[in-house]
Amino acid sequence: MIVKALAASTLTAFAVRDLLALPAMAPVQDDDFLDHSTDALGWEFTALVCDADRTRHGHVLSYDEDNPLGSEKATFNLVFAEAYPYDPEEEANVQWLTDEVRGWADELGWRFSTDATPDTCETLLAEASATVSGVLGGEPARTVRSDGQFGMGPFALCRIWRTGTHAVVVTPLQDHGPYGYLTHFVLVLTPCPAEEELPADDTALRAWVLDRIDW
Repeated sequence: MIVKALAASTLTAFAVRDLLALPAMAPVQDDDFLDHSTDALGWEFTALVCDADRTRHGHVLSYDEDNPLGSEKATFNLVFAEAYPYDPEEEANVQWLTDEVRGWADELGWRFSTDATPDTCETLLAEASATVSGVLGGEPARTVRSDGQFGMGPFALCRIWRTGTHAVVVTPLQDHGPYGYLTHFVLVLTPCPAEEELPADDTALRAWVLDRIDW
């Protein structure tokens, strides 16, 4: 696997805390949500991952409810890096997709490289995961290596933490938006009650992750 281009940012503890706080925020009226998300939270609309928001930390945030603030049922998907895993059979896409990833970096102020490797991506996820562990005060409850169901690659480690009401996931994830071939590196917050047990089998756990966070 070759990583033809990588746009990446640092996932800070401040960004992690902001994401984790969203389900407990005071709800706002639907008519007030857009103004509140802009004025109070610093979100700004972006079409980088279909319809999403750019956060005040420079990440790309999507969610599965129209007005998710204060919702215990909403899933939040925060993209902090974007990779182009190169498939030699798709050589015609090399320049176009590399330019798209460069555009991510330029628009968001992320660092950009064309000499990244799968190990670079693994390190990026490990660093983000260390930040999440620091915020949550513990190591992941489970880990599983991603596979072709998560996208074209790189097949890096997926990590899952548990809180009393949610699962927190750091993982590579396929882009279903305007690009198709690219891989997001994401921090996801998704409902998962304390009494729910994660599947013991790795295959079933991968399916659980994708069922909860992939849309």
